[in-house]
Amino acid sequence: MKTSIFSQISIDGKITMGAGQSSKPLFSLLENQDIEYIHSFRGQVQGIMVGKNTILTDNPMLTNRYEKNNDPLRIIPTSHMDIPMDSHVFTDNGKTLVVTTENGKDSEKIEVLRGRSNKEVLVCGEDKVDFTELYRQLETNYGVSSLMIEGGGFLNWHVFDQDLVDEIILMQLPIIIGGATNITLADGEGYRDLDLAKKFKVAEVVPTKNYTLLRYLKAV
Repeated sequence: MKTSIFSQISIDGKITMGAGQSSKPLFSLLENQDIEYIHSFRGQVQGIMVGKNTILTDNPMLTNRYEKNNDPLRIIPTSHMDIPMDSHVFTDNGKTLVVTTENGKDSEKIEVLRGRSNKEVLVCGEDKVDFTELYRQLETNYGVSSLMIEGGGFLNWHVFDQDLVDEIILMQLPIIIGGATNITLADGEGYRDLDLAKKFKVAEVVPTKNYTLLRYLKAV
């Protein structure tokens, strides 16, 4: 399954204005045609995945607003079901797959979701979501052969760490945010050995009015 991480990012690698804050202020630096580019990419994939923290801070709809009836399957991994049931992805009629664990499967929220239109729950892993198994299930049982990941930093780290990312597409904004604890493109444990670092090659650099488009492909 082809996996693309897609993100807006500052020059210094930040994807929000701070821990626990929404990424939406960064979108204020973009114009309508820039937003349309993001949605057009959503229209090219079969699945779109974001982490729990993105749901909590942004409450995104994760739809393709420019092409009706061409929305990807929304995939939300959450090990312990600690996400609000009034989030947009759980209250509209769009298709949403919530991925949890054996430790989270007994949550009362699961029964709430199963009673709603176009909402499914999938168990993958014991204590943490097993992304390798999730990918297998997405391809085999849900027909997903292309996946877009829109953050956040911890979700990105997990899929990077398991070598599940084929492509990175960044809309690099000409700003510096700073902050030692601010969310970056990939958080998590990180690597202290260069040999362990995930390698990518530059595939495309396109300057535009409001950002620089950076595209990287997995090095083989």
